[in-house]
Amino acid sequence: MNKTVTKIFHNTLPSFLGAYLQSDAMQRLKGVDMNCGVNYTSFPLFAVKEPYTRFEHSLNTALIAWHFSRDPRQALATLFHDIATPAFAHVVDFLHGDHLRQESTEEKTAEIIQKDEVIMAQLARDGIAFADICDYHRYPICDNDSPRLSADRMEYTFSNLLRYRLADTAAIRKMYEDIRVTKNEEGIDELAFQSPELAVLFAGYALRCGRIYSSSEHRFAMEALAGILKRAIDADVISVEDLYTDEASVIHKLQNSFLKDDWRKYTKLKAVHVLTGYEPGALRVDAKKRYIDPLVIGKGRCRDLDPQLKNNINAFLSEDYSVFLKGEYDE
Repeated sequence: MNKTVTKIFHNTLPSFLGAYLQSDAMQRLKGVDMNCGVNYTSFPLFAVKEPYTRFEHSLNTALIAWHFSRDPRQALATLFHDIATPAFAHVVDFLHGDHLRQESTEEKTAEIIQKDEVIMAQLARDGIAFADICDYHRYPICDNDSPRLSADRMEYTFSNLLRYRLADTAAIRKMYEDIRVTKNEEGIDELAFQSPELAVLFAGYALRCGRIYSSSEHRFAMEALAGILKRAIDADVISVEDLYTDEASVIHKLQNSFLKDDWRKYTKLKAVHVLTGYEPGALRVDAKKRYIDPLVIGKGRCRDLDPQLKNNINAFLSEDYSVFLKGEYDE
């Protein structure tokens, strides 16, 4: 676990989280990386970084929710928000054709929580209703409509700023400590900045991360891996249920099947080239464009406060993903 990021969000672990973290459903997430399979490629940006698991992200997000709400129900709902994430995460959204919303991987959340005896027993002991923790979308501090700031978006932005060496711990802590809960334009609770300068800085960082998440490399790799998984499922090399184990188990099955060369080639992917037209092996891949437009207390949204930020966001949103992409591989 990234101890540095955890300490940014909370100095100590709230005692009520302990039993839930030890549940099988939560422990499984230690084998599911946040990077949607691109961490297995040879792209320099992704291949040399330390693991960043869904368990780490879920815990950090829960700590943020606890910090701002002091409500165990909101913290637990946030802890469980990725509990249904399959191996390779949003690659499975690509497999289902859900490139743009990237929400198909949330469908099993309630089912997985209910099947975990440790979680259900602890909820009973804590006197917490299942309905209060099975959907974090009901808590706007934890999750809200993009591009607003929420605990979930805050966590993966801060963690990736460290991962991609875009910002250091001191800068992240300064931004984090400036954030408060306020009412937004619609009278709904939202995490917001006090300082316009820090808000614009954060929004700029989030936009840089967003460009990475939907870069040609990321889009091509996710679609290529989705293709391998589809062939594996169609040929009974793996089952859909296998995707709800961990990545190491799925990779082991791929490596011991007729798809072993496909997997090996995928791991050798080192660059992606934009083509002027179709060529054999090329892919055309759409993707969700992620950015954050935080609220500044008493002043409004970031992009209305900073013309350059607004221009940068508009340029990002207008980028054309209808181009053909082709991978380059290490020999």
